Amino acid sequence: MHWGGLTVYHVVIHGRYMRSRNRQERWLHTRISEDLEEALKREARRRRSPVSLVVRNVLEGALDLVEDLVEDGLQIAERSRRLAQNVSRTSSPTAAPAESAAGLEAIYGWQELILNRDAACAHCGAALVIGAQAYRGLRELPGPPLFLCSDCVRRLRHPGANEKERT
Repeated sequence: MHWGGLTVYHVVIHGRYMRSRNRQERWLHTRISEDLEEALKREARRRRSPVSLVVRNVLEGALDLVEDLVEDGLQIAERSRRLAQNVSRTSSPTAAPAESAAGLEAIYGWQELILNRDAACAHCGAALVIGAQAYRGLRELPGPPLFLCSDCVRRLRHPGANEKERT
């Protein structure tokens, strides 16, 4: 049946989508363009199948694809969330000094700077606030940023002073 350049098709839908609702097949009526009608008929001839079966298979395949994409997207989002949590944990200003100190061996120097975000000293754990003077560790390989407070840098510059402070 033609209606203003569109063809009315009767399509039977079944499969896993209908099993959850009702085991009987259902009729679906829809209008499609002449171009789509010709494409469906060509595909049906190529497959030597009825047009209704081609339409059913295309719809089921499209729904399966969308479902798979959504599931994959949710898995990717969950992995990204976990990765972001792990990264923020390793570069968190509240990271324990012992965790951060393990990465100090890779540092070959310290660059003085003024902080634009809160951080923590990688050696003693002191809070470093926005606007504070701090020293960022420089390393050859990528890694989370490590910072030292002024007191810890002073101890690095004058290692003998540490012994005097302890006595």
